[in-house]
Amino acid sequence: MLRTAFLSALLVCPAACAFAVDAPAAPAASSSVATINGTVTDTTGAIIPGAQVQLTDATGAVLSTATTDPSGSFRIQPPRQGDYSLTVNLQGFQTSSQQIHVGATAGTPVAFALSIAEAVTQVEVNASSNVDLTASDANGDTAVMSSDDLKAMPVFDNDYVTAMSSFLDSGEGSTAGTGLMVDGVEANRAMISPSAVQEVHINQDPYSAQYYRPGRGQLEIITKQAADSYHGQLNFLFRDASLNAQNAFAPSKPPEQRRIYEGNVTGPLWHAKNSAFLFSFNRAEEDLSATVNATVAPTQDNPDGIFNENVPAPTRDTEFSLRVGHQFSDENSASVMYAFQDATNRNQGVGNQTLPEAGYNTETREDDVILHDDYIVSPSILNQASIVLERSYDPTSNVVDQPRVTVQGNFTGGSAQNAQDRTEYNLRANEMVSWTKGPHNLKFGINLPHMSRRVLEDHTNNAGSYTYGPTYAADGTLLATAIQNYQAGIPSGFSIQQGQTRFVYHQQEVGGFIQDQIKLSPIFSLTPGLRYDWQNFPGNDTNNFSPRLSFALVLDKEHEMVVRGGGGIYYDRTGSGPISDLARYEYANLRLLQLSSNQQPLCNPIEDCADLNTLPPSLVERAPNLKTPYQINYGISIDRKVGEKGTLSIGGRINRGVNLYRSVDINAPTAPDYSVRPDADVAQLRQIQSEGNQNGSALDVNYRGRLNKRFTGFAWYTWSHYGNNTSGIYWFPQNQYAPNAEWGPADWDQRQHFGLYGMINPDHLLNLGIGVFTNTGKPWTVTTGEDSYGTNLFNARPDDVPRNSEIGPDYTDLDLRWGYDFKLHPKEVDKSPTLGVSASAFNVLNHENGSFVDTVEGSEDFGQVTSAYPARRMQLAMRFNF
Repeated sequence: MLRTAFLSALLVCPAACAFAVDAPAAPAASSSVATINGTVTDTTGAIIPGAQVQLTDATGAVLSTATTDPSGSFRIQPPRQGDYSLTVNLQGFQTSSQQIHVGATAGTPVAFALSIAEAVTQVEVNASSNVDLTASDANGDTAVMSSDDLKAMPVFDNDYVTAMSSFLDSGEGSTAGTGLMVDGVEANRAMISPSAVQEVHINQDPYSAQYYRPGRGQLEIITKQAADSYHGQLNFLFRDASLNAQNAFAPSKPPEQRRIYEGNVTGPLWHAKNSAFLFSFNRAEEDLSATVNATVAPTQDNPDGIFNENVPAPTRDTEFSLRVGHQFSDENSASVMYAFQDATNRNQGVGNQTLPEAGYNTETREDDVILHDDYIVSPSILNQASIVLERSYDPTSNVVDQPRVTVQGNFTGGSAQNAQDRTEYNLRANEMVSWTKGPHNLKFGINLPHMSRRVLEDHTNNAGSYTYGPTYAADGTLLATAIQNYQAGIPSGFSIQQGQTRFVYHQQEVGGFIQDQIKLSPIFSLTPGLRYDWQNFPGNDTNNFSPRLSFALVLDKEHEMVVRGGGGIYYDRTGSGPISDLARYEYANLRLLQLSSNQQPLCNPIEDCADLNTLPPSLVERAPNLKTPYQINYGISIDRKVGEKGTLSIGGRINRGVNLYRSVDINAPTAPDYSVRPDADVAQLRQIQSEGNQNGSALDVNYRGRLNKRFTGFAWYTWSHYGNNTSGIYWFPQNQYAPNAEWGPADWDQRQHFGLYGMINPDHLLNLGIGVFTNTGKPWTVTTGEDSYGTNLFNARPDDVPRNSEIGPDYTDLDLRWGYDFKLHPKEVDKSPTLGVSASAFNVLNHENGSFVDTVEGSEDFGQVTSAYPARRMQLAMRFNF
């Protein structure tokens, strides 16, 4: 599908890197007339530069023209208030028009989505919008944050990825976690600074065959493109402990501070015709502290054994990227981008019941090269291709090198035992062809999310780990607490790793798809699709075809009322973790030795009571019938226009998880005393199985858009319930011989979840950005803290207590922001540079949001919240636009 020249040059670039020629200046307008701002994209969301925009009056007379810049944006100044028509055209795309009203204050930016040109088309639009209401990506049940939203909303540290993650659904993720798409290509991180982001989407096209994850299982980021004139934005964000409230579990307020320097610059390349660049950078300096709230062994100086301390946990992060784009012809544009990250984190893992000595330090160095090419093959065919080359290096070191000590329900100390170095070399590739013909909008393509070579230097647990649990009598009476057993030097479990430390392994993933949005009538469309995915884990499962189907039916064109529905199969993506486990433990290249006090009495140091050289190793294997897990998702919703330019969506959806991963020790000690393993030559024999199941259902109420001139924003309420009998590929049942007796609420089962980002009085001096997030608690499991089954897993529950039977603390967060951009040259209207200031407050109500519950029945703090999310914090910011 790629042209020969493209393959030979490997020159590819983000969508639509065309470059515009400045339009003639519009006549000077009265300051009482708002400027029209807007963006132009194609139907995939890719930015379209070089499009001609015309402003006409009721007589059809052209009053002003503009050309979209390489960020897809345009500005037009009307001569007076009133009703106008905007028309956008570009060779190879269908002409589109919208009717607009211009007042004294700026309205919501006008958005155009151009379809590829075709002689015959059946697009049904409403009177004031060019959006095809039956398009699969016109879904109303979606969350969108634009670049303007990012400027106006209370987004903590400008971290829009974390902010938008509140609108994801954990039940629709995968073993490898939620997905991140940047300009249509999978990525580890955004690779550009927040000010260079155009939009962030969630669930825009939930049943698309283009993606392997469901819509609520991934974030889609669209970045700004290089411009043909010099523009930029510089941001400085500042936080200091003097402005914050004290954490509920901190002994005092530590001297924390954070400084963020961020921005972007774009413009034409000097002496390079039809070429432009976009440079972005982000530097974050964070001097934070972690709060430790643990119970340790009593001493003469500390008779109560209370350990409550603030521990410095500073971080530093430097990121920058440079994209250079070039327009070769009217049909072809390309760009190349380099992205860099270098980050350090100190005293990670410390906090709650983890003591400072059990912390670890991390570093990250990542280099990325992104090549992208757009080629208009014909007026109805568009080819887009990308190649991403990645290298990352992630060393981790222990703060202290000595054995790790875990006292169940009380503290973890000694050492983190987490020393390791990880290096990854990865190739990603993506190519998609869009072809419009008659009522068909056909898309097909191929994805290579991972073709990676990974190197692991594993020094974890090389000094050993001791676990101390409580001791119970046969009738359940507590004989000794975990602290008392620790003081007596009587461990309940021990593990250590010896042998080979360097491992090289490969992660390989390939996918392909085809889908066709068929316009069966002006008010009804059907979008069937088929996706295929393969990965080298589990490796023996090769028939992973995923059919998808969605539909849209317009019930009321005037009120934009549309019924949407669909369903599909989504195969799991496991990531590199299981491959790493097999490389280390399948043949005991790395010897993991484990002992339980059920097999023999233990001591500390372990050498005084056991000969490590004679202990059998633990192994990892794949179950003979191992399959790739998959989800079946289907749902229906109804959208309706509400307010000036808003959409309300109400819908329900069903989730079924099949062949879900779990781990089972098939060599676990047998009843009744659980002291002898069937195979004496092997310790734990972890078998990765695909025998789990999941059921889930949800009701969603979603609003986004402009309600009136006073409020714009988006909100999402979800009632849901998920139940399953596994918590993932690294999870073990309490009884290895009864793995199916684990049905209960899923770990992420929050029954009610609400999130909102809104703006009151946008563009006015007296404005207010709002963020509201609240949800019910997540479930947690009561454990005894002892190794009742002799597996060294310490996940035993009291008799007749099911998994995830308790509910954790609720969460409530109110965030507020005020900010305003002052024009430095007011007479220049929209061309004036601006200086903006803002103040944000997070967790304004200072609500104590618990983050951890002590789950060990025999501990002093059992069932109590022992740590909390941050208290109220203030953030000051300054922004310069030019």
